[in-house]
Amino acid sequence: MTRVRFYYDVVCPYSYMESHVMEAAEDAGTVEIEWLPFELRPAPRPLLEVRGDHLRVDWTRHVYRRALERGIEIHLPRYQPRSTLPLCACLWAGEQGRLREFKHALYEAFFCEGEDIATDAEIARAALRAGLNPDGAIAAAYSPERGAQLQAIRREAETAGVRGVPSLLTESGEHHWGMGGLERMLAGEPLVPRTT
Repeated sequence: MTRVRFYYDVVCPYSYMESHVMEAAEDAGTVEIEWLPFELRPAPRPLLEVRGDHLRVDWTRHVYRRALERGIEIHLPRYQPRSTLPLCACLWAGEQGRLREFKHALYEAFFCEGEDIATDAEIARAALRAGLNPDGAIAAAYSPERGAQLQAIRREAETAGVRGVPSLLTESGEHHWGMGGLERMLAGEPLVPRTT
């Protein structure tokens, strides 16, 4: 079976949309996926302005169109939080065998309900919705070990050429940035890496 690494962030609309494609392929037995969190804007990088031009233009020109084509509900978030805490909790959820459910709870809270998923309350609520212990999720979010693990994943990804999310990395070291990487790989088409 084909194995790939898929790098995502729970505050990235493209990661959210591409996760549906990846999960469908995973469920069909087409591919085995290692899901790896990759923080889009780790501190001290500046966060995007919630109502800034970049977000409004990108969402108007690209995000809404792609979501509509895929039948995915999505709304411009009211917040632009750092994703460090929820991604650390994702590492823990993966160890509990509930990563998919936890990610979906975070994505829905952020992109459909307009919540700030970097708060303790939303991390706990996502855990409950995923059938996980909310106290365990919060503890994992603040765990120095999880933070170090998140940084190590990023360093390894960047060494392999990954520069953003969503990104697909094949066993042979080829990588694709953005949506459509899995379809291109399965069709035997060249992958498109991010170069900057």
